Amino acid sequence: MPDGAHRKVKLNVRVTPSKKKEWQDALDDDETLSSLVRRAVDREVNDEYVPTQAIDDFAVTAGDGDADLSPVLDQLENLRQSLTSVEHKVDTMSAPQAGEISDRDIEDLAMDLLPRLPTYPNDIPDRVLREMDGMGGREPQEYISYIVEASRADPQLSIDGRAQRFSTEMKEHTYLVREALCYLENETTENVHSGLVSGKRHWMRL
Repeated sequence: MPDGAHRKVKLNVRVTPSKKKEWQDALDDDETLSSLVRRAVDREVNDEYVPTQAIDDFAVTAGDGDADLSPVLDQLENLRQSLTSVEHKVDTMSAPQAGEISDRDIEDLAMDLLPRLPTYPNDIPDRVLREMDGMGGREPQEYISYIVEASRADPQLSIDGRAQRFSTEMKEHTYLVREALCYLENETTENVHSGLVSGKRHWMRL
């Protein structure tokens, strides 16, 4: 396992089971709970959200005019609700949660996933390597997107690095597999990279 400069400082976040489920349902395909929390905290720290009081003040001022600002006020109300939701998420970050997955669990799962990842050049037929001139000077993300697309038209080439595939094979929750894959990509020196293909993220060792 990597250490020193190759590791990042980890912060454990505990939330209620229902809140964790709510956050998981809101994740994008290439997003993890960790990245969701980091993004929310970064926005809060950098004051990137419009203060709720500012929305209230604007709504009161707008209501005093003669123009029909109903559509604007509706949008402001939606924004107010979104802000309230974000504030609630931040407030509950320190709430206790039973059965939370530990960093060690994610690291162990990551190591179990590592040998299952499609690997360059071992999993690429010699014919394809010759035709493509290796990686052809492509960046990792570009190459992964290219080789996955190519595998769909070549019966001798099978490249599938989706979290959903590993989840099915290993009988693990997809969000845990995705988090472990992101750990391999971002916090180890195992040369794991990912690329998007038709809205699905694929991971490979290059």
